[in-house]
Amino acid sequence: MNLLNVTRQFKTEDEALDYLIAQRWPDGVRCLACGHDKVYAISTKGKTGKPCRLFECAECELHFSATTGTLFHDSHLPLHKWFMAMALMTEAKKGISANQIKRHIGTTYKTAWYLCHRIRKAMQELAGPLGGQGQVVEIDETFLGGKTHFRRTSKEIKASKVKVLGMIERGGRVRLQRVSNLKAETLRKAYEQNVSPNATAIFTDGLPTYDFVVPAEKHVPTHHESEIRDFGKVKMQSIEGAFSLFKRGVVGSYHHLSEDHLDSYLGEFCWRFNRRKMQPWMFQTLLRELVTNKPMTYRELTKETF
Repeated sequence: MNLLNVTRQFKTEDEALDYLIAQRWPDGVRCLACGHDKVYAISTKGKTGKPCRLFECAECELHFSATTGTLFHDSHLPLHKWFMAMALMTEAKKGISANQIKRHIGTTYKTAWYLCHRIRKAMQELAGPLGGQGQVVEIDETFLGGKTHFRRTSKEIKASKVKVLGMIERGGRVRLQRVSNLKAETLRKAYEQNVSPNATAIFTDGLPTYDFVVPAEKHVPTHHESEIRDFGKVKMQSIEGAFSLFKRGVVGSYHHLSEDHLDSYLGEFCWRFNRRKMQPWMFQTLLRELVTNKPMTYRELTKETF
């Protein structure tokens, strides 16, 4: 569902709320506390004085709304603006900045930033090891950020950057994660957590450390020079393409990423990349994740202490 479909389908806030209720409780509304299926729809006024639709449980008399206990919890932003932001983030191949979301839906930057991070939380996933169906997996590393100072060696420059390990099934899913270093112990842990023993072959770049990480019978080390010479035989184009797409988003959309929230941006990219062939259903899938994830407060997001 793209932005045009959102504006056409949800002309009023009630229509957006009805859709949210249907996605959260496809078999009918149930009490959040006791699970009773007999609930009454009631109307009251919210904190801002606007009409508010609630439910009352016939068993325990709990009052709750369709957004209680979800990532929508305690949000005063209209649902149709939430839906517009979700449509923009699912359709933006290289991501979209909070500043651009702010201009599209008409909010402050702080509201748009908080909104985007709650949506990103719903996009975090870790669904099964890569290569489980006997696919070929490519593994490589890239570097983000850091400052290039005059007369610094290549090794010193890389040491100042954030290290990201990438793993991808050819024609399938990708997984990007930040790592503290490129030592064998760190890479082996990431490999064992994310790559299935059923993978037929593991292609890596020329980093010698992978010789101590990947089983020798499956390991296919490559070099960029050989990729050009033996085009079509030995290659790392899948993971390089994923890295390139993410970096184009950093340079062209976000311009700057905080290291504190880098994992959220990596998770968003992987979620969207892994569903690139499911575009007509991405909005609905994301909405289900939003109503099944627990709330995230602004204090939790910013790690503020008082």
